[in-house]
Amino acid sequence: MPAVTSILAACSLLGVACSSTEVAAPTVAEPTTTTVAPATTATTTTTTTTTTVAPTTTTTTTTMTTVAPTTTTIPTGAILSSEVLDIGSLGVAWRVTYTSASVAGDPIEVTGVIAAPDTDATAPRPVLSIAHGTTGLADQCAPSASFPDAFSLAALTPFLERGWVVTATDYEGLGGPGLHAYIVGESEARGVFDIVRAARDIEGVGADGPLVVWGHSQGGHAAMHVSQRWQELAPDLDLVGVAAGAPPSQLDLLSTFLQGSDFQGYLVMVSAGLAVSYPELDLKAVTNPEYHYLLDELENGCTGHIMDLVNPIPFAELLAVADIFAIPEWNTRLTENDTNQLPNQAPVIILHGDQDEQIPIISSEFLLSQLCGMPDHAPLERRVYPGATHSSAVLDYFDDLIAWLEARVEGEAAVDQCSS
Repeated sequence: MPAVTSILAACSLLGVACSSTEVAAPTVAEPTTTTVAPATTATTTTTTTTTTVAPTTTTTTTTMTTVAPTTTTIPTGAILSSEVLDIGSLGVAWRVTYTSASVAGDPIEVTGVIAAPDTDATAPRPVLSIAHGTTGLADQCAPSASFPDAFSLAALTPFLERGWVVTATDYEGLGGPGLHAYIVGESEARGVFDIVRAARDIEGVGADGPLVVWGHSQGGHAAMHVSQRWQELAPDLDLVGVAAGAPPSQLDLLSTFLQGSDFQGYLVMVSAGLAVSYPELDLKAVTNPEYHYLLDELENGCTGHIMDLVNPIPFAELLAVADIFAIPEWNTRLTENDTNQLPNQAPVIILHGDQDEQIPIISSEFLLSQLCGMPDHAPLERRVYPGATHSSAVLDYFDDLIAWLEARVEGEAAVDQCSS
């Protein structure tokens, strides 16, 4: 699940100083929030008395009616602020802050990057939305903070040269308030979808064409949830294909696999990410008090910093319980954020190196079998790259990725291994 040191923008939108300049924001439709005060009618009483026959009292009452206030809220995917970034002759780009929603439905701010050809669109352009790999949990780990760098530009180039729009979310909590909701599928998917809506807000970009999504590692997890939650979260977008590189799955087994390895810091990150989205989960309560300081350190560094702190500690000593994911409420949330719980609603290709040292190759074999067994799934394909590790697989599959995404944009039917 870590960031890859290859051409994958999804895992490498970080690492060098950003060469951006402060300029005017792009022209966008400016959303506003308006609250209308409740309308009411007053209560009046009229009393008439006295005659010589018998006193008569007549009372006329008008009942007070209260109309609930009407509030127009900013929709998800609205741009709140933007900064132009220099990507040279490739086109134009912005670092944006845009609206989204948490798993609880609360409005949040998310950051990311939007890039496009430098000419106004004359027709709807295809859109590639990139889901990045693991960078950390704190704001300073947001990939957009160091965009552009050589790796990310190399990844964007073939798509911008084809006249596509490219978007790349930082996800909830990276570059916005709070800790990152790491490996929370709905949160990741919302970030991916809403930055596409934000791109549509920019005049002349033309981000209204077919949408494809690509992610590797954590980004592969996000991509799978995009494919599974499309109709729930973004039926307004024309999602035609999803490419998931080394997607984490079988999360309960992956937990056991990572314990005691050079990557056990991911288990702390997953636990912290789940606790961000689900208030019933108290990470401090299940952590050995001796190591409570580690929870504060999650905000003080990125993935490498977390690994350096966590990996030397025997995993059994970290927790105040034998197995955090054996606790029912933790197990429930881990399971529902696995990638094997829902059928894909758009064509998916899984790309995986058979020497992956972090996401075992057998996990994606299980994933394909599990998804193929679900009713009403869209086409599914899995390609294995011999000799490729977690990071090097990206280099091996990159040309295949481009061709597969381009075929989806052009409307070609996707291969379905489930029926072959």
